[in-house]
This record gives sequence, C-alpha cells and structure tokens, in this order.
Amino acid sequence: MSLRKSTCLTPQRLDAARHNSQRSTGPRSEAGKERMKMNALKHGCDAAPENEAAVMRALGEDPERYAALQRELATTYGPGDALWDHQVADLGKLYWRRNRIERMETGLMRRALQAEEERQRVRRDQIAAATFDASSSLATDPKLAVPAEPCARLRQQLSRLTAIHEQLRQGVVTSEQKYTIRNFLGTVPGWRPARIDQLMSMFSNRAHCQAHNDKQKLNEYVNEQMGGEANVEVLWRELLRLLEEEIAAVQAAFEEEMKVQEEKDAIERDACLAPAGETWEMLLRQEAGLDRSIDRKVRIILALRQEHARECRGGSRTDRTGTPWRAPTQEASPPGNEPNDRAAEELSKVVGLDAGTESPAEENATQTPKSPEQSENVIENKGPAAEEVHR
Repeated sequence: MSLRKSTCLTPQRLDAARHNSQRSTGPRSEAGKERMKMNALKHGCDAAPENEAAVMRALGEDPERYAALQRELATTYGPGDALWDHQVADLGKLYWRRNRIERMETGLMRRALQAEEERQRVRRDQIAAATFDASSSLATDPKLAVPAEPCARLRQQLSRLTAIHEQLRQGVVTSEQKYTIRNFLGTVPGWRPARIDQLMSMFSNRAHCQAHNDKQKLNEYVNEQMGGEANVEVLWRELLRLLEEEIAAVQAAFEEEMKVQEEKDAIERDACLAPAGETWEMLLRQEAGLDRSIDRKVRIILALRQEHARECRGGSRTDRTGTPWRAPTQEASPPGNEPNDRAAEELSKVVGLDAGTESPAEENATQTPKSPEQSENVIENKGPAAEEVHR
C-alpha cells in the first residue's frame, strides 16, 4: 500500500487536465504533419508504397533518381505486359535497396573511422601536453598528472629528465628533483636507474646541508657517504653521464613506441572497412539476400523475355516440365524483333535459362536423322579401331 496520499480529483483539476491535454496533440497543420510523420523512420525498408517518395527524401535520397532507374530498367529489358512491368518494377526496388545497404555500410565505416581519428587526436593532444622545454617549472611539479597513454607517458618522462639534466648542469640541486626521478625510475629495473636514484639522494642531502650552513654535518656526510671532497666531482660527472644515457634510452623507447602506434593506427584504419558488431553482420546478411533476390528476378525477366521472343517467332510456349501448352503457330516474327530475339537468346545462355525451356521435340528438330546404312557404317568403323587399340 502506498504511503503517499492520493490527490483529490476536483472539478478544477479535471478542467485543467483536459485543457493541458489539448496542448500535447502534436502538429495540427498539414505542413506540420508532413514534417513530423517521418520522425520514427529508421531504414525505410518496410514503408508503405504511398510513402516511398517521403521516405527517400527523409533518408537523403532523390526520388527522381529512383524514377530514372525504373525508366532505365524498362528501356533495358524492353516493353511487355503487366506481369513484365511488375517484375521490372520489383527489380528496380531491389537495386535501390541494394544501394541503400551500401550507403549504410559506408556510414558504419565512416563512423568507425571517425572514432579512430578521435582516439588518435586525443593521443596527439596528450603528447603535446606532455612536451615542455627545460626551463619549464613542470619538470619537478608533483601535481602534474601522469598520462595513461604510453607515448604521452614516455614523452613526459623524457621532458622531465631532460629538464632535470639541464638544471644539474647549471648546478641547481633540489629535493624535488630527487623525488621526481624516484617516481619515474623507482620501478624501472636495471642498475642505471638505481644508481641515478642513489646519486641524486647523495647530492640532494649534500645540498640540504649546504642550505642550512651546517658545515660539520656537511663534512661528515661528504666523508662518510661520498668518499671525501675529492670524489664529489667524480660522482657529479657520473650522475650527469648516467642521466644522459637514461635520456637516450627513453628517447629510443619513445620513438619505438611511436612506430608501434603508427602501425596500430594503420591496422585500425583498415579494420574500419569491416566494423564488427551485430549491425554490420545484419547488413551483410541483407546484402547477400538482396543479391540472391536480384539474381532470381533477372532470371525471371529473361525467361519472360525468351518466352515472348519465342511467341513472336511462332514457336510453342512451354511450362516448367517442357510440355507445350498450345499448338505452334506458323506466324512469322516481325522483322523489327529479330535483334531483340537474338539478344534475348544470348542473355538467356549467359544466365543458363536456355536449358529446359525448349521441348524435346524442338531440341531434336535441329538434328538430321540418320539412315540405317549410316548407322551400320558407324558401327563398322568403330570395330577395327577398337581392335587396333587392343593390339
């Protein structure tokens, strides 16, 4: 049971509700209804025939181009009866839907390519943000976030190490330098990062003692930890040399990572030509189904054209079993239809429609009957040849 107290429906509330409902009835003018009726349109494959032109315009298509396609197909396959016209019209719809599927596939490819370009742009921006000169204060800034992208992370590390190396060459040593190097090189395996961290700690502690003017503590630290004042210069040159080597190693790693990313980018751009997902697989299935439908429709139209040419020549029209359904007429075909008849026969042979469309009597009509004497001669001629083969 709800704890909320139900509102009392007073006459004033009822009138207000009725008045407000009149404001949410949608467009009322014919122009508004015409604009809004295609809001729920997705692909247009199931649209009603009377809405075909509106659907095409809503999908960015030109109805005039569709009409031109229908006229071109009608001209290509020639005039015919009502059944013929319906078959040609259906073929035009199949071709138009096939072009629409190709546009959908192109749209998915472009969407995937835009997503890949956006990812590459973000990486370029991160690399640019991680690049700064040696005089920048960002070299030892602990608040500077470390980017997650490998190339940008290596670029930031390279910029910081280069800036710290330049500061050390100028004789500037701070505790922030020690912590910055430790954050970058503390988890890096190898003796060189460990030695750099050790030397930076030595010189950072020495600089701390010098800043507090504690000469006794400074002398004790230099003699115990650094091997005397004479060894300080040696350790200093070693630190600078190791930093230069580490900078060169990071530079090489950064360049190698950039090459790897370029190869990955090329692969991802190629993969955009075949996006993965249920939508892409559905479009491929629809495309294959339309190809089969177009092939069947073309065969039907060519079969009708062949039957029409046979009737014009005075032949017999046959059914699927090869049985003639009416007696042949001896009317001569019109002189103007002879090129069309030959074209129909050639197209029928290309798609394999000539097999099974003529009756056995028509197929045997072109063969010249042989006499018994000719048949015996054939048998006699085969005999000696067979004997020679056995010998």
